Amino acid sequence: MLIYKIADVVFGLKPLYKYTPHLCENYLYTGDLEPEFSIVTTEDDIAYERSLSGAEKFPDYYLESLAVFRKLCDFVLGFRQGIIFHSSAVAVDGKAYLFTAPSGTGKSTHARLWREMLGDKVVMINDDKPIIRYIDGGFFVYGTPWNGKHHLDTNARAEIAAICEIRQGKENTISKISSKEMLAVVFNQTLRPKELVKMDNLLSILDKLLTSVPLYRLECDISREAAELSYGTMTGKEIK
Repeated sequence: MLIYKIADVVFGLKPLYKYTPHLCENYLYTGDLEPEFSIVTTEDDIAYERSLSGAEKFPDYYLESLAVFRKLCDFVLGFRQGIIFHSSAVAVDGKAYLFTAPSGTGKSTHARLWREMLGDKVVMINDDKPIIRYIDGGFFVYGTPWNGKHHLDTNARAEIAAICEIRQGKENTISKISSKEMLAVVFNQTLRPKELVKMDNLLSILDKLLTSVPLYRLECDISREAAELSYGTMTGKEIK
């Protein structure tokens, strides 16, 4: 059985195909900790992923990787105060900034503008499906191998400094928003469990997240000026 460490969770994996081990190779674990749980995928797991809307076109090996991710997220939610959050997460000076929006709105593009603007100061934590965990009174974002079409991730974690919803706009404006305004945005960008107990866990984590982390809404075009605005507002720093 292969052993991995993702989001500070050590687990075993026995897959049917080689794709997921290749995908997760940067997260292989060789330390002394024992696995906290094991994932053994089956044809039923693949069939379930295929039954979801839009998934029927994907090959079995890819669907298996989604099943593995679902099982990992289920464990993290149930036992490690964590959620999956569809976003682009970048870290600057050790602090993470998460950009979220529906697919195609521009979150990955905006994260790229930060990387181009700040160069080596930026660490790309994950460009699509990072995991967020609540640890010792703070929220941390972790890289995962499920990293979106641009395949950008780092096996690292950083404390979350801000979350920003991105909307397309003709002018570049940014403002702080309330937890009530952000709740539906974040809720729609995470995996929502069917079990009532796990849904309670999810809502509890979201309540803590949205009441302890600064929240912003950015309306912007695709420009460096938009990136400078979001960076300056959320970090309180100027571009040097």
